[in-house]
Amino acid sequence: MKVLIVEDEPRAANRLERLIEELQPGTEIIGKTPSVAATLLWLDSNGTPDLIFMDIRLEDGDSFEILAKRRIDSPIVFCTAYSGYALQAFAANSIDYLLKPIVRRDLIRALRKYQKFGGFRMSSNEWPDFPAEDAAKSRRNTYRQQFLVALAGHFTPVRSTDVIAVRSYLKGSQLIDKNGRQWVLDNSLAEIEEALDPEDFCRISRQWLIRLSAVSSLLKSDGGYKIILNGLAEAVRVSRSRVKEIKARLAA
Repeated sequence: MKVLIVEDEPRAANRLERLIEELQPGTEIIGKTPSVAATLLWLDSNGTPDLIFMDIRLEDGDSFEILAKRRIDSPIVFCTAYSGYALQAFAANSIDYLLKPIVRRDLIRALRKYQKFGGFRMSSNEWPDFPAEDAAKSRRNTYRQQFLVALAGHFTPVRSTDVIAVRSYLKGSQLIDKNGRQWVLDNSLAEIEEALDPEDFCRISRQWLIRLSAVSSLLKSDGGYKIILNGLAEAVRVSRSRVKEIKARLAA
């Protein structure tokens, strides 16, 4: 069986590859792509995979944009941290829909479905249309439910509801949860901000994104302002350009 993995988080893609090879010996992972553009290029340059595991939210858009632009005959297993895409995914005749973090039980179910259908394929010409604007609209209204982080060689899910702040860290970002634990991600702060509900989170500087409900107090300090968050020992400085916005949002 030849498999294509479409996933923008390298750790998640590598973990999925290991699980597939463990559960389905002899499987060949013939490609791993992180974005809509890279996947379109791969599809134009390679043969048709037997099965595609496809994340929905990618670096540069939604995977439904791929289906709108290319004929794909391969069965698809959608993998995502978001539950809000299920109906759209099944409308695309996917054989399964796996919520992250993917566990062996669910992956076994998806592989058995593939085997049961005997490599069933349906041309994307028979699928409903997926206009890019519809995908973009769905993206704006669906936010990240959890993140998959690495700790001591193991992958751990961190729910978005437990995150009190995110800060820029090295070339990626660092999640901070309500217990003060810190988790490093490859994603940039801008990518994390886009994935979280703006009703719950607010950007207070180029380095920090905070959960509004976690704010304990806003202090005037050294000619500027700092925020105290429940669960975080250090005070976080607010950029001058963000002070007015944060005051208004905390007063709302």
